[in-house]
Amino acid sequence: MGHYSIWLKQYNSCRDRILDELKSYSQEVDALKESIKEKNLIFGVDDLGKPTDGLMSFVDGGEGLQEVLGATLYIIKASALVLKKTDEKLGSERFVREVDMGLIDYDEHTKERVELLRAAMEFETALRSLEEHKPSHLFIDGSLYVCSRKRPIECCEYSIYRKKFTRLLKKCKKENIRIVGVSEDSKSRLFSNYLSMKYEIKIPRFMTDSSILRMLSGNNRYQTIEFTPCSRFDEDSSINSSLISSFPTVYLQPTQLSNPLRIDVPGWENNFPEIVSLVLDLCKGSRSYGYPLPMYLAHLDAKIERKQAQWSTKQLLHHLSRKEPTLMDSILCRTRRDSRPMN
Repeated sequence: MGHYSIWLKQYNSCRDRILDELKSYSQEVDALKESIKEKNLIFGVDDLGKPTDGLMSFVDGGEGLQEVLGATLYIIKASALVLKKTDEKLGSERFVREVDMGLIDYDEHTKERVELLRAAMEFETALRSLEEHKPSHLFIDGSLYVCSRKRPIECCEYSIYRKKFTRLLKKCKKENIRIVGVSEDSKSRLFSNYLSMKYEIKIPRFMTDSSILRMLSGNNRYQTIEFTPCSRFDEDSSINSSLISSFPTVYLQPTQLSNPLRIDVPGWENNFPEIVSLVLDLCKGSRSYGYPLPMYLAHLDAKIERKQAQWSTKQLLHHLSRKEPTLMDSILCRTRRDSRPMN
């Protein structure tokens, strides 16, 4: 890092400014803490319940992107880990996997469109795991509520995403499969929005759900009351008109050292406390991370490493350059950023 004197001077100035800014609203935070505590919205958890056993499926996905001159090359992967849970033991594991690669044109929603394709592949892989292995529980990485309220984009990828999510919900409802969304999103404000609307509590800035909950409970194990999030976007009529209008949600801190998880289920789920206990039980293998171990294993299986994405891109471009050299010199040419010296 060059120009050390400039950096040091600016660091000292910015450090003091940031500290003053944080101090200026400490009274608001204290008032928030008192107003929430008296509502009894958070309570402790224990391991006294009888663990739920059965065949379960855990789904996650990964993606890799490589920009070229005229398009973006994407690689997406989805993995479903199916295993049997018996007396707190996990076994008989098997994977259902999907992989795809393609080119997508540049526009203002390019990355979002790839995310839609990845999510759609996750739903398709989840459906395959249900059809091939008949599990009683299905765990999806991420929030079902967020999936149902995804902001619409005018593209074919959104239509594919919406149809596959709707199909997955319909199958779970029809066959009585308990579908659960588990999100480790630490920047969400669903709980704070709920507090603002229901209790007219003013939430100070810099306060996400996780920061509010850590302020209230510290490193204790807890869960929040069940609440229904409020959306900024209109509901998807194709999902809600025939299936569901709400996704009950709970925050859970499964271990003392972890950040809270957000768990949500469809409105037709009739035993949410049992689901919360099951997630708590699945988190026992990770004291510090506090995340269901099978979901972490699915994440590792679906993850696309940077070197893997680079190798796949290199091989594909080499193949295309031999078959269509004119495209290699125009659409598939490396960007200037990737051609910089020492890059």
